[in-house]
Amino acid sequence: MRLPARGWISADPRSLGLGRIALGLALLLDLLRRAPELTLFYTNVGLLPNHTVLWQPTVRRLLSMFFMVSLPHEAVLAFVISAFCFLALTVGFRTRLFHALSLLATLSLHNRVIFIEGPGSTALGALCLWTLFLPLGRRFSVDAVARSLRKHPDLTAADLDAARFPPADTTPVASLAVAGLLLQLVAMLGLGFANRQGATWSDGTALHYGLHQDRIVTWLGVWAREHWPQSLLRAGSAVVLWLPLVIAVLVVMALLPAVRVGARRLAMVLLVALVIVQTSLVNLGSWGVALLAYVPFLMTARDWEWLSARARRRAVTRVVFYDGDCGICFQSARILRRLDRLGRLVVVPNDDTSLFPPGFSIDPALLEKTILVVDPASGRRRIRAQAFAEMFRVLPGAAPLAFFMRLPLVRTVAGRVYDRIAVNRTRISTWLGLAACGIPVRPSSPAEVKPAMAEKTATPTGSPICRGWRWLRGKKSQTRELLAAFVLLALGSDALAANPAVPTALRDLRPDWVATLVGYAGLQQAWTFWAPDPPLGDRMVFVDALTGDGRHVDPFNAAGSRVHELPVTAIPARLGQSALFAAYSARIPERFVYHQAFLEWVMRQQGRPGDQIVSFDAWVIDDDSPPPGETVARGGRPRLFLHHAPPP
Repeated sequence: MRLPARGWISADPRSLGLGRIALGLALLLDLLRRAPELTLFYTNVGLLPNHTVLWQPTVRRLLSMFFMVSLPHEAVLAFVISAFCFLALTVGFRTRLFHALSLLATLSLHNRVIFIEGPGSTALGALCLWTLFLPLGRRFSVDAVARSLRKHPDLTAADLDAARFPPADTTPVASLAVAGLLLQLVAMLGLGFANRQGATWSDGTALHYGLHQDRIVTWLGVWAREHWPQSLLRAGSAVVLWLPLVIAVLVVMALLPAVRVGARRLAMVLLVALVIVQTSLVNLGSWGVALLAYVPFLMTARDWEWLSARARRRAVTRVVFYDGDCGICFQSARILRRLDRLGRLVVVPNDDTSLFPPGFSIDPALLEKTILVVDPASGRRRIRAQAFAEMFRVLPGAAPLAFFMRLPLVRTVAGRVYDRIAVNRTRISTWLGLAACGIPVRPSSPAEVKPAMAEKTATPTGSPICRGWRWLRGKKSQTRELLAAFVLLALGSDALAANPAVPTALRDLRPDWVATLVGYAGLQQAWTFWAPDPPLGDRMVFVDALTGDGRHVDPFNAAGSRVHELPVTAIPARLGQSALFAAYSARIPERFVYHQAFLEWVMRQQGRPGDQIVSFDAWVIDDDSPPPGETVARGGRPRLFLHHAPPP
C-alpha cells in the first residue's frame, strides 16, 4: 500500500528525525518533573497507593505497568528504566523497539496517577502513539549511522572521502499517521477553542480569573495580575482564546499547495509563542513541552533546504588528526565522517603525512599519544577529550554536547576516561573484533555471504503460525497503515463524543469498544481545560497537625507548596505547587474514597525527627476570585473535611 507523497500525508525524514529528538526530550522532561514527587504519587507510602487507586479508580478502565510498583526503591527503578527507554528513543538507538517501550512507559506513567493528570499527558501520549507508525530513525539517529557503516565498510583512510558517500536521505515519508498527527494537533487546539464559549471569554476577563489560581500561577503571573491594566488582560484573554484557533486553521491550510510552506512556518512560530505565553503565566504541567514536541513535524523540505543553505555559508572547518594504526580510532573517524554532513571536518590519519593539509607541521610524538583538532583560521589546537568537544562544537546540532563536555567537572572526568581508553586502545580494538594495529578486519567475501543469504531467503517452513507471522512481516507497511487508520477512527470518534462543543448527533456516534480502548490507553480526547470558563474561585487544602510535643505543623503543604505556615485564614499568593500536587489539592476534598490513604499518609509524617503526629484536622478554603479591577479575593472561610484523633 503506497500513498502519494503530498499534502497532509507526507513528511520529510529530517522532520521526523528532529521530531523524534523533540519527543524523546519531552518524555524525559515529563519524567523529570515527576521525579521530586515520586514517593508522594507513585508508591504505597504516598498519597495515592496503588491498591487504593485500583480499588476505587477515577475512571472505569485503567491500565498501567506502574501498578506493580509499591515501594520507593521499586519506583526509582521503574523511573530509571523509563528514562533509559526515553533516552534510547531520543538518540535513535533501536528506534522501533524503544519507541514502543517508551509508549508503554509514558502511558503507564500517566495512567498510574490519572486522578491528577492534565491535558499535557494526553497530548504527549497521543504524539508518542501516532509517531509509532512513522520511521523516526531514518535521520539523525544511531540507527542511521549504523546502517551507513554496514552499507559502506570503509577499509582505508581514502575511503573516508566525503565524495564517496551517497547524498543524505530526503525521500518523503507518506503515511496516514502523518495526517493523524496533524489532525491530533488541530483537534487539541480547535476543540479547545470551541469549548471555551463561556461569559469570561466573551467579555475578556478569562485571563484575569485564570491568574488568580494561586496553586498554579507563576511569579510572572502574579506580577501581571497586579500590574497589568484591564485592557492588557483583556487583550491577553483574546490571545489565549483565538491563537489556538488560528494555528489550527493554518495547519489545515497546509492542504493547499500554494500556501503550504508559509502556513506551516507561521503555525510553528505562533505555536511557540502560545507556549511561551501560557507557561510563563501559569503552571500547566507537561502541556507546554507536549505542544513544542509537535513543532518539528510541521517542518517541510523547503525549511530544511533553507537551514542547510544558511549553515553551509558558515565557513567553520577543523582538521582532525587521528591514529591511523588504531582500530577504534579509525572507526571513530568513520562515524565522524557520517555525522559531518556539512563537511566541516577534515579527517586525516597521522601515519600518512602526504595527506596533511598544506602548511601543517605536527609533532609526530604528540600524534602518537592523542587525537588532535586544529582550527586552521587561528591555529588553536585541542587534544584529548577537549578535541572531541571541539569537533562537537562545529557539528550540526551537537553544540549543547560540546558545552556540556567543557563544564569543569565533566571536563575532568572526560579527560580521565579518554586517557584510559587511549592507553588501552590496542586491547579494546582487539576485543571489538578490529585489527590490533589499524584497519578493521576484512569483511566476508561474496562467496561467504551467499550461503547465509540463501538460507535467510529460503522458503518459509514450520507451523502455520510461523508462516503467518512471516507473511505478516512481509506486509509491514500495509499493516502499519491499517493500524494508523484504526487509531484515526478510534481517537476521532472519541473526540466527537468527549467535547461539549460537538453537536449531539455526532457525539452519539462513538461505539462502546472505542470508549473501552481509548479508556485503557488513557488517551481520552476531551479538550476542556478552562472551558467553558476558567475557575471563578480558588482552592487551598491545608492540614493543622498536632505533634507529640504540642506544636502545630502542616505536613501537606510542607511536602508540595511554597508556603506552609499556620494558621491559615486566606489563600496565600502563589503557592508554587507542581501541576500534579495542585490537581490533587483541588480534587481530594470531595474524593472521599481516597481520604483513608490521605489520613494514613499524614500520620506517617513527622514534625521533627522522632516527633510523630498524634492528631490532625484537614481543612479546605474555597474563595471567590476578585472581580476585574480588584486584587483581593472574597470569602475564603476554612471548612473542615477530615478529622483524626486517637481514641480516648
